Amino acid sequence: MRSQSSGSRSAGRGRDAAGGPPGPCTPRRGRDSAGERTSPLGAVERPAPDAAARPSEGDVIHTSRTRGEPGAHYRTARLLHDQDRPLEEVAGHLLAAEPDGRDWVVGALRAAARLAAARGDSERAVAYLRRALREPPSSGREILLAELGRAEAPAHPAAAVRHLCATLSALTAPARLEVVPVLADALERCQRGCQAVELLDREARSLTEGDRPPEDAASGLHNAVFGLRLQRVLIELEDVNKRPWTGEGTAALPAGDDRTRERAAAAVRSALSAGRPADAATVASYARDALDGPLPQDDVLTRATALGVLSLVWCDQLAETARILDRLSEQTRWCDAAAAQTLISMGRCEMAYRSGDLPAALDAGRHWLDLASDFHGNPMIPLALAGVLRVLLETGRREEAEPLLALAEHERYGDVWQWTHLLEARARMRLADGDHSGALEDLLECGRRQTVWQMDNPGILPWRSLAARAHRALGHSDRAARLAHQELEQAESWGAPRTLGISLRTVAVAVRGREGLKQLETSVGLLEEAGATLEQARSLVEYGTLRFEAGHARLGRETARRGLDLAPQCGAVGLAGLAGERLQALGARPRRTPTAGISALTDRERRVAVLAARGLTNREIADTLFITQRTVENHLTSGFRKLGITGRRELAPLLDGEPS
Repeated sequence: MRSQSSGSRSAGRGRDAAGGPPGPCTPRRGRDSAGERTSPLGAVERPAPDAAARPSEGDVIHTSRTRGEPGAHYRTARLLHDQDRPLEEVAGHLLAAEPDGRDWVVGALRAAARLAAARGDSERAVAYLRRALREPPSSGREILLAELGRAEAPAHPAAAVRHLCATLSALTAPARLEVVPVLADALERCQRGCQAVELLDREARSLTEGDRPPEDAASGLHNAVFGLRLQRVLIELEDVNKRPWTGEGTAALPAGDDRTRERAAAAVRSALSAGRPADAATVASYARDALDGPLPQDDVLTRATALGVLSLVWCDQLAETARILDRLSEQTRWCDAAAAQTLISMGRCEMAYRSGDLPAALDAGRHWLDLASDFHGNPMIPLALAGVLRVLLETGRREEAEPLLALAEHERYGDVWQWTHLLEARARMRLADGDHSGALEDLLECGRRQTVWQMDNPGILPWRSLAARAHRALGHSDRAARLAHQELEQAESWGAPRTLGISLRTVAVAVRGREGLKQLETSVGLLEEAGATLEQARSLVEYGTLRFEAGHARLGRETARRGLDLAPQCGAVGLAGLAGERLQALGARPRRTPTAGISALTDRERRVAVLAARGLTNREIADTLFITQRTVENHLTSGFRKLGITGRRELAPLLDGEPS
């Protein structure tokens, strides 16, 4: 996983460092061409109440030419400054004032930039620092350039590279250690990964050469060297030409006796092993080792830890992943570090989708995509997009999925491993649309890429199962069966229950008959064991169909009905529709799904409603269930509609005696 923030290796120290703005902050939103603040999903936000007092970067460029009274703005800024008014009010007027070389101006703008960065508005911080650079040169210009480069890094990596490169040689060693990881990250997002690796190697050598450091500085030196080398390994994981040899690089990571460094190395090993001949038990042991402890207060270490979360999900350890994410979420509840929030939202999206909690997966996926989109050139964007697209498709919101595909630019992301996941998600959309040839084209390319990237594991992407489905629809039964059996062999070697259950179902649908019945029976049991409710529902529908074909009409209808009952619990609108059609074909009249009353509530809606009836606020409910406030609001709105009420006060009489 690539670096995703402009913060230093120690995000916790970023806010207090005098050398620049803080580390990663609360997620920002992008801007459209008209300057409106928008989310990645296209929702236009209202401007902040004090927006007029703090002009945007576009205002900075044109304001001195349009307002005509730069002197008045300077006098107002000076008056506000002397009255100890908020620094961003002062800076807002300085943006429109002409430079005049007063000593206090640069200090005020730098301080305002730090405040803006601390609340997550990197664009405002950039505007203040660019204005500060227009003042006559001073002795602190190199520090100012470094601050500007770090503020520019998330949204303007190319500009950050120019400014950080210009100042790097003039910085002291401690300041360089704050800047180098940011510069390496920006270089990589500008598709200059080789230069990033060279920079990290050079900096690591400079720290290890020369006289032996004093004992009290040795620990800090080891941490710094490890951070640089770990970042190099993470960059090489994104390079298809270097990935095959990255495992050798992890062996050279100087973890020593430091538990945090050991955990980071274990996380990288888990991700590498998952894509190579290995079994899920071995990979899961690496991932558990990586996740055995608190989340590091460090961007690079946190991004490495995220690989451990992904690996544990790929091993189908869904309940364990949920417990770990709850623990990490509790530890970082008041942390605004983007790397930590990205890890948690990514893990929740992947885990919830695979377990079948589609509303939770959609909420986490949108948050994940929002965070990823804050960093220009971030290769996590196609991976987050894939997560959101799959859930939209399953929940019957196909019309929302198509516009999202435009967010991923093939020219920028087409050569990263995360793009493969987007291909698989697009193939699912094409299968749903009946475009079986287009879906097969995407899936075969997906398989080619997975092989090249050494990630061809059905636990990561079950592309063969989907390709077999496309082949069957096109009448290529032999090819479908061949792909299905290939995936089953892989799944048996991998040994993870959800992965094996899906592969068994794919083969059973191809071979049918008595053999197919046995495989589907095993599939249902494995998927129930894994807690994969959505896939369990699919297998139940297919199992019922084969039972009916075998002459067990009543058992077939009952089994398919069990699948139909599970689908709405997951929020799987598409699967519920398919199951209903299948039941009708089997001669049964599907039970009407309750649309009103307590029985119509999903499990999550009922839990939220019960807690609300007990008087908990949305914030308290979110903290109790480890979900976001937006998810709480969505569940309450849906619950109110089903219960036929308009507010919380009416919940208590309806839910009296309901267990939480």
